[in-house]
Amino acid sequence: MKGPAYVACLLLFALPAGVRTLHYSWWSDDAQPYLRALRQASPAAPLDLAPGETIRAGIVTHHFLASALMVRFFAALQARTSPETAILLGPNHFHHGLANVSFSSLPWETPFGILEVDRSAVDQLKTATDLPEDPEAFTGEHSLGVLVPFVKYYFPHVRVVPILVDINARDGALKALRGALAAWLDNPHVLVLLSMDFSHGSADGIADSRDATAQEAITNLATAKVESLNVDCRKGLWALLAALRQAGSFKVHISEHTNSARLTGNLRQPDVTSYFTIYFTRREAVSPRPN
Repeated sequence: MKGPAYVACLLLFALPAGVRTLHYSWWSDDAQPYLRALRQASPAAPLDLAPGETIRAGIVTHHFLASALMVRFFAALQARTSPETAILLGPNHFHHGLANVSFSSLPWETPFGILEVDRSAVDQLKTATDLPEDPEAFTGEHSLGVLVPFVKYYFPHVRVVPILVDINARDGALKALRGALAAWLDNPHVLVLLSMDFSHGSADGIADSRDATAQEAITNLATAKVESLNVDCRKGLWALLAALRQAGSFKVHISEHTNSARLTGNLRQPDVTSYFTIYFTRREAVSPRPN
């Protein structure tokens, strides 16, 4: 962020939580990085889905270096879905806030307009987890801040439920979150998205090996293997995979996989970060046509 919104953001973060009226997204006052990404990204490959098969959840990066993956991910979602509510899960990188699972009903300022929050869904989450709202957790957190402008651009009328999951999240809160996610996955008007990057801090070949392990675990919804994966939102991934298992009958589509070394052309990069875009689909029952 830069310019007036950046100053406003700093002032806002200095206010008591009860005084705040908005969360600020990444580059809240500057659409240009997003517009460049939209212009420069190559088209998304069409998804090969069966009749009646719909996208109900997904995983996407929050590293803007991989903005072309984000563009293709959201473009494919726009072509296949029309959600009323989007649940946005991401890691709490900096351990801000009061709780290990954090959410907020404050709307988001984006360069494409205000992104509203589904307050009734936030209330459901408060009841399920027995946790209060925790807007302070979103201070400077890019895992959702990078994505909300894309959400607003591609789905202008959607409402969101932002959720940050700390690496220290407790089992009780995670199980409550799993139950809430499973219920939302059964609602055809809700889309569940996890903002997550994969292997960090290794050479290209090691990153590929780690990613193969992560891909296998995700493809099989293997919740027992999540804790050993090299990803930056293990607890959020566990909650999503557990919810998918609980809701049942989901297929996994691996769309794209790459890493920072390949995107920059520096294959000797020692601290590679890797990325996937993944869709979770389910075939919905089709009502018979009347005679």
